[in-house]
Amino acid sequence: MSDLGAPLAGIRVLDCSQVVAGPMCGRMLADMGADVIKVEFPALDRTREVLPAVAGQSLYFTHLNAGKRGVGIDLTTAAGVDVLGRLAEQVDVLVENFRPGVLDRRGLGADALLARNPRLVYCSISGWGQDGPWADRRSYAPLVHAEAGRIELAARLRDAPPQQEVHQHGDVNTALVATSAVLAALLQAARTGRGQHLDLALAEALVFTDEWSSTDLHGYGRERFFDTWTHPVFTLGDGSMAALVGNPVRGFDTWLAALGAPPQPRPTDDAAALAVIRAAVAEVPDYETLERLLEPYPMFVAPVRSVAQLAETEWAGARGVFEEVEPGARVVRRAYRSRQADVGVRGPAPRPGEHTRAVLAELLDLDDAAVAALVAGGAVF
Repeated sequence: MSDLGAPLAGIRVLDCSQVVAGPMCGRMLADMGADVIKVEFPALDRTREVLPAVAGQSLYFTHLNAGKRGVGIDLTTAAGVDVLGRLAEQVDVLVENFRPGVLDRRGLGADALLARNPRLVYCSISGWGQDGPWADRRSYAPLVHAEAGRIELAARLRDAPPQQEVHQHGDVNTALVATSAVLAALLQAARTGRGQHLDLALAEALVFTDEWSSTDLHGYGRERFFDTWTHPVFTLGDGSMAALVGNPVRGFDTWLAALGAPPQPRPTDDAAALAVIRAAVAEVPDYETLERLLEPYPMFVAPVRSVAQLAETEWAGARGVFEEVEPGARVVRRAYRSRQADVGVRGPAPRPGEHTRAVLAELLDLDDAAVAALVAGGAVF
């Protein structure tokens, strides 16, 4: 155990969000030691349906929600609304990603809850923000990718048809920005005694974390120095692959020398020059040989691995990158390490409503009979 303990020990968070952006923010806060209470509603978090599952629990859901406690509340009931409002009075942070206005209409919006808990950090996540002409639009990360330049830029730079991204970058990038915003607001609340309403829009977070946004804003379409989308992936003699950092066409002669290939004039066509290098690399028997050949030269390569293959490396073992939170369910242990503080996953993800009774007893001082009445009335589950 590190000598400073967990950075957010004693901080309570109501995570009323679902899918990716809010839950990942909540997971990071939990890794930092906050008591994160995941509030689910009768429809449950949709990521619970994502396969594969271990012991009936989605691994996708587990990655985003490990270390949290689970409470079930039905906001279509007046008693359920009352329970959530009372819980919000007992916590430091509330994270939600309802469509703007939904919680306001139930008396659970930022203004109402800040009036009841002036130190509350109320974090709202939506596609286009809490106000403005697009606030009411339904939005998911792939749609924001399309409208915020992500798909267009990749297609233009690769001179290829537009294609959707594999990862939910709009959600993930927003989660990282939201976590930073929550930490800053908690620090300010500690100094001033006042909470605040944080307004996170996926589109704003995505263009902020797009390192090319200012370049494209000014219409620059010419050659770019960090042209990583042109860096090739080579296939070696044994069928394994290696990724290069750099444009080998620019160093055509050096590549041929490093690979021991006969010197030849560089083809005037870049694609033809790359084909020559690719053919020479295909003669290299394996990655270890390629790495040895390139070591004397200013060239940088890495083997192409899956996450599962990375997990089996000496590096992952020495760093403790992955942890089994329940039998058969491994997740990434943490996003960062501290030499002095205790940071990392705190346990498995909750089953639906798993900790409802314990949380209501602890935060609202409700006895078994009171909780049973709420369950019977459908307010909680």
